[in-house]
Amino acid sequence: MTSSGRVISLVAWREIRERLRSPAFLWSTVIMLVIVGGSSALPQVLETKTTYHVAVLAPAPRGLENALQRTTEPFGANVRLQVVGSAATGREQLAAKEVDALLLLREDRIVFRADVDPQLAAAADTAVGALRGHLPPAPELTTTTLERTGSETSEDAEALVAMLGAALLLGSLAVYGQWVLAGVVEEKSNRVVELILSTVQPRDLLVGKVIGIGLLGLTQLALIVGLAASLLAAGVYDAPTSLGRSVALVVPWFALGYALYAVAYAAAGALAAQQQDANSAGQPVTYTLLAAFFVGYAALTANADSAIAHLLTVFPLTAPLVLPARSALVGVPLWEHALALVLVLGSIYLIVRLASGVYAQGLLHAGSRLPIRAAWRLRQES
Repeated sequence: MTSSGRVISLVAWREIRERLRSPAFLWSTVIMLVIVGGSSALPQVLETKTTYHVAVLAPAPRGLENALQRTTEPFGANVRLQVVGSAATGREQLAAKEVDALLLLREDRIVFRADVDPQLAAAADTAVGALRGHLPPAPELTTTTLERTGSETSEDAEALVAMLGAALLLGSLAVYGQWVLAGVVEEKSNRVVELILSTVQPRDLLVGKVIGIGLLGLTQLALIVGLAASLLAAGVYDAPTSLGRSVALVVPWFALGYALYAVAYAAAGALAAQQQDANSAGQPVTYTLLAAFFVGYAALTANADSAIAHLLTVFPLTAPLVLPARSALVGVPLWEHALALVLVLGSIYLIVRLASGVYAQGLLHAGSRLPIRAAWRLRQES
């Protein structure tokens, strides 16, 4: 390992040790894991007894309602049977959401509106089979729907995952970026940084601090996203299991987005004179991050396959927020993944080079807040 690499490693481990000693980091991790894990049990906790309204063509077999009630009782549901005069009437009531299913016993079918309810379908099949026990054997009930597919449900789930993923990235980048900002300002206000810079190059200090805090943030986020993806793949959430791949994209793009914005937060922190100035110093970075999120959100909700959506997918400032969300909505071609990666990595390299000079001048500046233009001018003169 080179001397510079060793210094960066030491600075990174120093940041990790400092943050791990903080109860706030440990408790925030535990709380977020409990929230994600507990959300899977919340529907069962809040669930009330379901009442199924089932239509059946007249004349209804004697004892059908009681038989349906017995077969749905194990999973805590009630059944209300409604006799209709024709299949057309039953379909109209089903389409109008007046009933949950239509039994066509002559055709050995049970019809649902859009998505098949497997519990009700199984209960109806068992109940009808019990009533026909004294009759010649009959085939099992087949299930059909008025609408051909449940694509709307899938699209809604994809949109929800996309927006939640983007919001999670936004919050994570802002939180961990503020950690970097606060750490820089604290060292500067305590004059500790003057001792550090006597043996460490400003660029190595900047990179080490960003990497150390970023590794902790990435670990925390990976635990949360990993748990959510595992629950999704296990079918705990009512969503397509393929969305797990889109959720997993949040982790690597968090790392890239964090590297891009955290360096800017570090440079902003170096310009602040004291802790009270930290928030105002970091506002330009925060506003840029918020603008990237809202522009991306507007583009994706309007048309996720538009030209502006394609552009925002590869533009470095918006790619970390837009690419995972757009991937969940409509998919992203492999070449766009590659182009976005190259552009973001190139931007990270450039911003590290540009920000390290501002960072160095800002750290050593005493007194009032140092304007960025003045820091840049001092860098050019040094």
